Amino acid sequence: MSNTKFWKPAYQLFKPEEPLNKPEDLRDFYVQRANSPVDSLITSLEMEDDPAKFLLAGHRGGGKTTELRWLQQQLNQDYTVIWVDTETALDRYNIGYAEVVVLIGVKIFETVLQSNWGLNDELLQNLGESLKTVVLQDEEATDAGLKLPEFIEKLGFILKQGLNQKLTKTVNIRPVLSEIIERVNAIVEVAEKKSEQKLVVIVDGLDRHDFVTALQMFSSPLLTELSCHIIYSIPIALRYSPNFRQPMESFQKCLDLTNPPVFECGANSQPTLNNHSSGRDVLISIINKRLARLGNSYKGLFNPDALELICEKSGGVIRDLIRLARASCEVSLRKKLLLVDLDTAIEAVQQVRKDYTLSDYHYPAMEEIHRTGKLNTKTHNLPGKGDFVICDELLQNKFVLGYYDERRNHWFDVNPILIEDLERWKPVG
Repeated sequence: MSNTKFWKPAYQLFKPEEPLNKPEDLRDFYVQRANSPVDSLITSLEMEDDPAKFLLAGHRGGGKTTELRWLQQQLNQDYTVIWVDTETALDRYNIGYAEVVVLIGVKIFETVLQSNWGLNDELLQNLGESLKTVVLQDEEATDAGLKLPEFIEKLGFILKQGLNQKLTKTVNIRPVLSEIIERVNAIVEVAEKKSEQKLVVIVDGLDRHDFVTALQMFSSPLLTELSCHIIYSIPIALRYSPNFRQPMESFQKCLDLTNPPVFECGANSQPTLNNHSSGRDVLISIINKRLARLGNSYKGLFNPDALELICEKSGGVIRDLIRLARASCEVSLRKKLLLVDLDTAIEAVQQVRKDYTLSDYHYPAMEEIHRTGKLNTKTHNLPGKGDFVICDELLQNKFVLGYYDERRNHWFDVNPILIEDLERWKPVG
């Protein structure tokens, strides 16, 4: 077997941008995490009689989509679960609460149309007319006789471009949204009675937006006005920002998907250099479960010290762990090896490290966090950006990572892949 043929199957297993969306991947690759909020979400939903709105916060690539897919699988028997993928349906540069509300309305509308709940045609027609209003107010829409599939397709196109960009000149979008929400709620009420199941909407992808966009979006009360259970993913920087304290009160609960820790923290939540064995075991299991699909010939593909290193340098961020494993396969192929040894893992870490760009003003804040385990509200000013909280940026860019201790108290530390940069800075600083 050629070197490429040997490494390609392993390389293809490690796709950092792909969560576990397929049922067979969830079955084969999912690893239960001690800090997963899934059980808490299930319990909270069971306890709620009225429509509840939840937030799920975590680092980009920390496994939120996978955990939400696992949640969906657990809920499917007792709830009608609707998955809303904002990343593929909406334009990340033209997104706001309006696009999200309309998209949720569309997905509920489509779900009801495909069901056999026998809902009153008038309810569906009313919502359809409201959604069609958005299409017909678009300056390019000229055919008022659009059939159902056509106007749903057209609406998807408009959402992708951004309602605020397309409609502000032709229609005040707020009354249209209020009407859509009112008519969606009327359908939800009847649908839940007919199906004898509560509706749960999982809105994924909103955590991938920048802090300012996310703050504006989640400060709108409209995201909580739909009369069904909704779970939104949000950026971790938003979750810990003082600016979000008041808007967060509109939601029943904000749950955290923290990373499996690779180091322990001290009694006062300050970082230490002691290995966190159970956290690292989770990460090792994630790698080994994927390799198990390839059979015995790939067992032990990573030397133990190499596997230990990529787990440590991932900081517990699942996507970064997968990225490091993939890079290790690339380096091993180039070096014509049949396993990943420590030197290969070191080279892979150095390769991935190049994805991070630090500025001078980051280092003092990182040093304080590495010493205390706590965030602060110190600000910095940049031309064109103005004043901003440095820790918001550190969290958003994964320069600093968040964890829970054994008592479920938060603590923070510098991303392990950047710790050598911080050590080099210290004498200068």
